[in-house]
Amino acid sequence: MSDKKKLVEIEETRLAYMAGVLLKEIAEGLSRREIEFATEDGTVKVAVPKDVEIEYSVERKEKDGEAKTKLEIEISWKSC
Repeated sequence: MSDKKKLVEIEETRLAYMAGVLLKEIAEGLSRREIEFATEDGTVKVAVPKDVEIEYSVERKEKDGEAKTKLEIEISWKSC
């Protein structure tokens, strides 16, 4: 039986610079093998093992003369 629990979920508009700062913080956490997320309820810490799976893609969708570009990064791992 699968038991799934969402630890953190944030969807917001940020300046590109601030999105970069967030990505740097996540990268530093991956290097330390522990990522910290600040939430309204406090800090959530997630342990990261030595090996992780990474998947990323960049997509561009054009419609009515406008283009929308999307960068998706997914990093996953098995926890003990």
